[in-house]
Amino acid sequence: MARFSKVLRKTDIKKRLSVPTGFLSSLPSFNGGGHAVDFQAVDGSGRVWAFRCSIRKKGHPKPVISKGWLAFVHSKSLKVGDKVQ
Repeated sequence: MARFSKVLRKTDIKKRLSVPTGFLSSLPSFNGGGHAVDFQAVDGSGRVWAFRCSIRKKGHPKPVISKGWLAFVHSKSLKVGDKVQ
């Protein structure tokens, strides 16, 4: 899976994590023209997290991680200005 890093902003902490478009190529295919895909990621302690990445149905994809993201934020006590990678 591709890696990226990001300094978190308010929206990343309160709603969803926007990710680089290049990250999409490392996820399972968006089958049947769908606009969302579920995937798993492992944190530094070995815990597996389930997430969903979705894109806009039209225009620029603008991928975001939503499902599972806020649970991750709360579990890690992340705040604005923290860096994830």
